[in-house]
Amino acid sequence: MKKIRNQSYAYNWSYIWMFAPGYIIYFLFLLIPILLLFYYSFFNWNGIDRVYQYVGLENYIEALHDKDFGRALKVTLFISITATFCVNVLGILFAVLLNKKGRMTNFYRSVFFFPLLISPVAVGFIWKSILSYNGLLNNLLEHLSLERIEFLGDPQLGVITITCLAIWQNTGFVIVIYLAGLQTVPGELYDAANIDGASRWQQFTNVTFPMLAPALTMSVVFMFTGMMREYDLVAVLTYGGPARATETIAYQVVRVGFSANRLSYSSSLAVYMLVLVGILAISLTVFLRRREERIL
Repeated sequence: MKKIRNQSYAYNWSYIWMFAPGYIIYFLFLLIPILLLFYYSFFNWNGIDRVYQYVGLENYIEALHDKDFGRALKVTLFISITATFCVNVLGILFAVLLNKKGRMTNFYRSVFFFPLLISPVAVGFIWKSILSYNGLLNNLLEHLSLERIEFLGDPQLGVITITCLAIWQNTGFVIVIYLAGLQTVPGELYDAANIDGASRWQQFTNVTFPMLAPALTMSVVFMFTGMMREYDLVAVLTYGGPARATETIAYQVVRVGFSANRLSYSSSLAVYMLVLVGILAISLTVFLRRREERIL
């Protein structure tokens, strides 16, 4: 019995040592910063002085009346909702097309997945050289006797441009998820549908799409939460301009905290973003999980 107990203790300690690095990293770089975020949001601190001035909920109240925060919230929701919808539609479409065997199938899969391997910062600089007012695309338009277009300088076009680039870069990731989901669909279902005389569209709506419910849940939640934290493309392409028209919440948090030296106020904005993303992510997950249960 003692040997068995000693072996069980040894196994438990081995598990603890194996999981310890992950828990330490999670605790130091995620949990502690979140707790400090809540702590600093109740003070008036610029991030430099040693003296903290307790202000209670003033930062949160100010954020509710901040027009820049309201505009950033609208921009963030627009980018998140539009990109999530378009990426998933394109992801399902291309996944179905790439699920067939062929000589060029692996090449096409690599082409769609390649943008995801590039850093968002590098993507921003590449497309900035193409879409800026004096960039390659506008020079080509001028060569064709067409007017130059303010892809990044116009408030509305700037947001649309950032959204399109986010869609372009993240579609490959969703395609991989849907391809993995398509591999789990039993072939017998398609054989039965063919026997019943179902068209390709009927097979997609009645067999393929319902069976992709778990992949849809994963893709929608991952994409939406990722887009709600969009920062890199905004920082590289437009710097939040013109007139902060393309500023997202993540970019505003960094700008207010480190450029304007209002670390406490930016902490309150980050708390709002954390709570909003958490509520929306949980709501999406619950809704899509219930949909899975109804379908499957």
